[in-house]
Amino acid sequence: MATGGRAALESFIRMNTVVLSMNRAAVRRRWIGVLALATLVATTFTSVGPAAAAPESAASDRQEQQLSARNGIVVSYVSFALPLPADAPAHPAACDRVGFLRYRSADGPENSADADHVVIQQQGLGGGAANSDSVAFNTVQSARSTGQKIEFWALARRSACLDEMAGFDYALQTGNYLDAADYYFNGKPIDGHTFPGFKTSADLPVLDFMGLERVVRDQYEIMLHEIPDQARRQQKFVCTGISLGGLVTGFFSDWDFDGASGADQCAAFAAQDSMISSDPVAIQNTPVLHALTDAIVGPTDGVVQAGFRAGVMPRIFGPAPMLGTKAFLLLRLAGLAAHLDPDGESQLLAHLPHDFDIDATLNYLFAPTWAAFTTNGADGSGSIRDYRFTNTALLGVLIDNNSTNFALFQQGVGALAGGPVQDKSFPNPGELTQLPLLGSYLRISAGNQTRVAPTDRTALYTWRNYDDVRGVPFTSPGHEVADIRDAARQLATGSPNAYWETYFPLRLVVDIGAGYGGARSGEMAGLKYHGMSRTKPNFVAFAGDSPVQASAGTLFPPPASARVVTLPGYDHIDTIGAAAIQNDGQPDYSGQQLAQFVGSLG
Repeated sequence: MATGGRAALESFIRMNTVVLSMNRAAVRRRWIGVLALATLVATTFTSVGPAAAAPESAASDRQEQQLSARNGIVVSYVSFALPLPADAPAHPAACDRVGFLRYRSADGPENSADADHVVIQQQGLGGGAANSDSVAFNTVQSARSTGQKIEFWALARRSACLDEMAGFDYALQTGNYLDAADYYFNGKPIDGHTFPGFKTSADLPVLDFMGLERVVRDQYEIMLHEIPDQARRQQKFVCTGISLGGLVTGFFSDWDFDGASGADQCAAFAAQDSMISSDPVAIQNTPVLHALTDAIVGPTDGVVQAGFRAGVMPRIFGPAPMLGTKAFLLLRLAGLAAHLDPDGESQLLAHLPHDFDIDATLNYLFAPTWAAFTTNGADGSGSIRDYRFTNTALLGVLIDNNSTNFALFQQGVGALAGGPVQDKSFPNPGELTQLPLLGSYLRISAGNQTRVAPTDRTALYTWRNYDDVRGVPFTSPGHEVADIRDAARQLATGSPNAYWETYFPLRLVVDIGAGYGGARSGEMAGLKYHGMSRTKPNFVAFAGDSPVQASAGTLFPPPASARVVTLPGYDHIDTIGAAAIQNDGQPDYSGQQLAQFVGSLG
């Protein structure tokens, strides 16, 4: 290139560089101005514009009734108006209210929002709020001994509105347990009214509106009403559940409530002989599997739900032995008798009719051998009605881990006394549960303890309480952890809540099954999250004599970071029903360990 041309080119480049530099400076100044203006506008609108509205509870008309005050713990029943949808079938007015039993220190704050923490618990299959009376009391008491002021809320499912209470309320007034038995089974009038009869599945279409979505929504509405601020809820609440209640709590943690997960309402989670998960086999972790299972299980669940609404699917256990309407009422009546007349010779069974529900339940719970079971005692062994018991002994025979043949009902409440006994082999001997692998699953049927039955039809059998079993050959103090007097008092509970629900909704079990199967549409559309409970501190208390830890606890282990404890000598129900003081002089391990976990949250 010629010298003159090169000089002209260099001059052009220098000029454009200067211009470009000036433009960059101008552009920079312009953007700074724009950003400043944007910041000013955003700040202005943030300051004066309306904030996002916080959710408000649909619950109203809060009512609180104090029920008792003992050893520094106040127990009350708190309820709210929370009507069912307008298209719900006809139902008692009580079904438009929800509530819980509230346990708190008498010297603690009256406002729940001011408590250090609030334990909120879902009940197990068929369990009413009174199920958790012992663990609620013991947890608050243990926390109180270390300076914590916590509360324990034992939730009552809405289906408790259908409980049969009139006979119990009346008998608790008169002091005669036979008043209740005769009211329910022998036409005895109370205040001019006779019992109208037990409801059947066809009589209870309202239970179609009391599935999983209703149960978890009721819990959320209660939490939202009592502590409206979400940040405080997340700081205060410890969400927990016993047995099936643990499963429900797992679904609560992953349910969508006003755009946030249930886990966002809880500081931590605790399982009592259960697990907290809505997805135990991790279906939701694989998008293809998630879509496939929802495509299959979702529509199937829709068909099942239609079956409930059409009355084709049974809504309750109904006449089923052990878990049916009369079976649970039988246990409540036995508790009522033991509470009102503990040492009197029981007349309860003489006032109960011979029908399939009752006789099949009594036969299964009592039979010592397969021959006795298949003949209902006609093999010469005799049925339970052929023996004499005090009321406390009769209750013990029906629920004790060394007596009853149904593991779900077992508690370590003492030992049969007053006459000779024989070992039971129905449905299997307790010794078989010591077998590797298989033994863990055999516990599900009848527990892992030696069980005995009376043999002398002339003797009046009595009962030795949990703290009076030293020297008894078929048990030991380490496996007796619950006070039968507490069990009797709790079973005898009248209004506002029963120990066992009269009409437990089977739809809840079906919904849980659908959720575990992967359904995330239709009735399960609210289940928008998974694994949220694992993002919070977790506590698991397994019962040492229960099959849960060796079965479900092995197949679906707790989070690796969870604090896991085993309660030695405890049966399944003992995790919520143990005595305040154990045979070694220590506090109830279940309540104590839970209180320690709550205290560790700060």
